Amino acid sequence: MRATDLVRWLACSIALAWAATGTTHGAGEPVSEGPFTPGECLECHATRDPALVAQWRAGPHASTADCVACHGDRHGALPAARADSACTGCHDGAVAHSYATSKHGVLVRIGRPDWTQPLQRVRHRAPGCAYCHLHDRDHGDTMAAARGPEVRDWVCSGCHAPRFVREQLDAGVRLTEIADLKIQEAEQMAGRHPDGSGALADLLETAGTHRRNVQLGAGHQSPDYQWWHGQPALDGDLIRIRDRVAGAIRAASGSASIPPENRGNRD
Repeated sequence: MRATDLVRWLACSIALAWAATGTTHGAGEPVSEGPFTPGECLECHATRDPALVAQWRAGPHASTADCVACHGDRHGALPAARADSACTGCHDGAVAHSYATSKHGVLVRIGRPDWTQPLQRVRHRAPGCAYCHLHDRDHGDTMAAARGPEVRDWVCSGCHAPRFVREQLDAGVRLTEIADLKIQEAEQMAGRHPDGSGALADLLETAGTHRRNVQLGAGHQSPDYQWWHGQPALDGDLIRIRDRVAGAIRAASGSASIPPENRGNRD
């Protein structure tokens, strides 16, 4: 553990101990169990841990989830913020399902994890949502692409060998690149439609969803989303776009029938 992280963890532990015992804080007023409003949380923690609050303000949750939404309005509710249920209430649909169908998700679901444990290396048998995305009290997103691969390497190597981590991350990049090529092909084919690509907006939107499934499957290590809901689904999108374009071209040329050269010998 880095020295700065140790200091932050100790400060948080002391604050929680004060809250549990009713000990007074620096202003001479008792720290009660709550309930607290989000504003009260920020006012207190901006003094106790300004770096953490600044990190939250700069992260993706500042505009979507306040302190109470994740942690509850009482100090004793802290472990609940580490549980998957604290995340899946908002991050539902394909995000939650792709994780739930991954090996990590299954292990967390059957393993009865101890959410009182810090989100740190060797503390959990399998990673829940917060272990990876809010690792070691990070209040941004440790898995965000902008953070760079080094952070993902660090989080994943807490459980896996470095070589295995690199191989899996590289495989995820390749899977996503292939999906991107299929999206490009879909857009190029749609552009040949006599009425423009807007006529196939529904199929292009579906293809975009399936491309995202590939990315979720790679990130969450969910084979169902890498393949069943991902790459083969994109292949089906390409076939449907091609057929719609071909049919529209035939109709625009005044012949909706099958061209003679494609009919085969029926005599």
